[in-house]
Amino acid sequence: MNSLNIEESTEEMRILSNPIRQRILKLILNQGSVSFTSLKEELELTDGSLFYHIKMLNEYMQKDQQNFYQLNDKGKIVVDSLIHKQVIQTVEVKKTTWFLDKITFPDMFYYFFSDPLRSLIEFNLLLIIIAWLFGVSNTQFSSIESILEGGAIVNAIISFIHWYFYLLIIVVVVKVLKSEINFKELWIGVFAGLLPYFVYLIPTAIIYYTNTTIYPWLGILMNVIFSICKIYSTILVAQGINLSTGIKRYQALIVASILIIIDYIYLMITL
Repeated sequence: MNSLNIEESTEEMRILSNPIRQRILKLILNQGSVSFTSLKEELELTDGSLFYHIKMLNEYMQKDQQNFYQLNDKGKIVVDSLIHKQVIQTVEVKKTTWFLDKITFPDMFYYFFSDPLRSLIEFNLLLIIIAWLFGVSNTQFSSIESILEGGAIVNAIISFIHWYFYLLIIVVVVKVLKSEINFKELWIGVFAGLLPYFVYLIPTAIIYYTNTTIYPWLGILMNVIFSICKIYSTILVAQGINLSTGIKRYQALIVASILIIIDYIYLMITL
């Protein structure tokens, strides 16, 4: 088997190892053809979540004249293989009470995953904006100073780079754990951790640009908001790692938490 076939086999294993996708294939096999609505009700999924999983199974399915989903020839072979291995017969989807699913909205990630190119463009633009806001509103973010706005340019660049540094660390960790990985989805999943920072950075930037006096109580409030955003960002990153790789949730949470520690060590060194 050449390297291309190995890569294709690995990708197929990653796609078909998901229990929700296995059950979708099983339902279609048992019923012959199934509507989107029926699949959604049977699996108790939202539109966004089901759409994402169907898109992942696109090469194994086709639509009939009623726009119902059927297995194509490749899908029949794959499902037959899974059944003979007694994988698909024993897998059941259980509604989880894991707190990551309760507070991080997996459907949001599935929405981003459904169009990786769009999402990567959006998240990189978002990162540029956030990096600049950090730069202009936290001029002590780094001990390095630039000739413009008391270090804002350099600080913004550092803020931008360290998110890619985090992504690199996560990729290395996942590889060390010998887990399956979809790089584009991991990239998107990690950068979803940017979203909470707007809650902190928008009012901070307003305070900075309006030269508002920072009273002690206001400073304490902003520090509390920042800490909450930081924690929630870490939880989002953990969910993104879990959904885009094969590592377990507790492992994803540990990896994301270690990034916070690295963050604080960096700040202690540079401030």
